[in-house]
Amino acid sequence: MKQREFGGWMFTYVSAGLARGETFDDWIREMVVGPNFVVKSYPRFCTRGYAFTTQKRRRSSTTYDAGVCSASGDDVYYGHIHEILEIKYLGMVGLRCTVFYCDWHDNTPDRGVRTDAFGVTSVNSRRKLQYYDPFILASQADQVCYINERKKERKKDDLKE
Repeated sequence: MKQREFGGWMFTYVSAGLARGETFDDWIREMVVGPNFVVKSYPRFCTRGYAFTTQKRRRSSTTYDAGVCSASGDDVYYGHIHEILEIKYLGMVGLRCTVFYCDWHDNTPDRGVRTDAFGVTSVNSRRKLQYYDPFILASQADQVCYINERKKERKKDDLKE
């Protein structure tokens, strides 16, 4: 409930405060008005030493930097970036927020994600997370390198018992 009503409460609080003659920082006034309805989309974004790209751009490149992970408490989520969006707020301060629109993989241990004895994490890319929020702030993202795992070939002797 707090998440759904906070924006309206904040707008009412600041508007009522301004009507009473209270002063607020410019960035607070701009934030409660809301973002510009025009959002920019980028094929590439650099932050915190990482250079992220979208999954579409990856298909035309030999490198793969559209992999992303984000931690929430003890849970780590792995996914791919579909779109990089920059949201701008109107006003003099020019607040900007960059978000990644992602497709997330199932993070259930031993079903979607597995960590071996050497600390290497394997992600089952065919298992998608069913219910999730697809957006994360760019500042919450860490870059992940995905490598295709070769399937083990079984010999006829291995099949016999």
